[in-house]
Amino acid sequence: MKEVKTVGVVGFGVMGAAIGLNAAMSGYRVVFKELNDELVKSMYDKFVAKAMAKRVEQGKMTQEEADKICGAITGTSNFADLAVCDLIIEAVVENIDLKIQCFEEISKVVPKDTIIVSNTSTFPIQTLMQKVDNPARTAGLHYFFPANVNRLVEVIRQKATSDETYEALMAFAKGNKKVPITVMDFPGFAVNPVFIAAYLVLDSFAGDKYNIATLESISQEFLGLKFGTMWVQKGAGLGTCYHAGVSMGEYLANTDIGYPPVPAFLKKSFEEKLEWDLADGPILEDKAARSAVGDLLLGSIFCISQHLIAKKVVSVDDLDLGVRTSLAWPKGPFQMMNEMGHEKAQKLMQLAVDAGYFKMPPM
Repeated sequence: MKEVKTVGVVGFGVMGAAIGLNAAMSGYRVVFKELNDELVKSMYDKFVAKAMAKRVEQGKMTQEEADKICGAITGTSNFADLAVCDLIIEAVVENIDLKIQCFEEISKVVPKDTIIVSNTSTFPIQTLMQKVDNPARTAGLHYFFPANVNRLVEVIRQKATSDETYEALMAFAKGNKKVPITVMDFPGFAVNPVFIAAYLVLDSFAGDKYNIATLESISQEFLGLKFGTMWVQKGAGLGTCYHAGVSMGEYLANTDIGYPPVPAFLKKSFEEKLEWDLADGPILEDKAARSAVGDLLLGSIFCISQHLIAKKVVSVDDLDLGVRTSLAWPKGPFQMMNEMGHEKAQKLMQLAVDAGYFKMPPM
């Protein structure tokens, strides 16, 4: 198994910088690549030097510890400088052509055994790696925001990924104090198809009867959450949520499982740059009206989760672990289904099928 000591990060924005910092704080050396020398300096100053200075000021680390982390991270504008890396993580913006081009450039300059992965949350890994020599050393390594805090990492095996590459990535994730789960190459991978379906269904009810505060309350009640799904969407960014919903629909709507469409409310919120008020009025208390939303929410979550298992994208245990770890849900989909019983779970799934959101997956 290849031992990872030096990590390359291509794209040092918010996500890439968090990945790099997490690696440096875990004892790895980091080389990050940006478009030009000016960006190299500004990204280092913003995401490394200032971030570490703030942690020292807050008493979260000593100056000596901060200096060690800062010294472990260097930047470059030249792909060739990534040749020293054992593992390279791509974290550029979600543009498929740009990512493919990046991987082609990386493949030209690094040794044949350098592991090359993408942090994409959207695109199939096999498609992204089409111009990489020796695809056995490629995979996905999907961090969740914020990458230096959220403990989950999805290790995505595409068809060509070798056992050695997979094992090295699992070891690297654990070396970064992450919780890795194994996922096959599937649109959105494992956790995102579940979470995106949940918020698309919830948002579809937004209107005069169901205000944002009510939908937030319903998600808290039915999923057992401290912070509900509307709160998470607001924090993640409505633009991000909109584009993720569109992408999942493009991949899955016309397949053997189907997928909920992007609701007009979310589309309008994105296009008009609306700010969601989580306390926008009185919370609807009518039990039947709340159950109409909550039952469809659960049924949709169960449909896509069962499909992921039927397609062998992820194991039951890993999906439940991933959902609990990344989304802070107290229970994963299959724990919820097991506790309520097969018959009730199937009735809720039928609601999602009747709504036209999903086709019934094999049980």
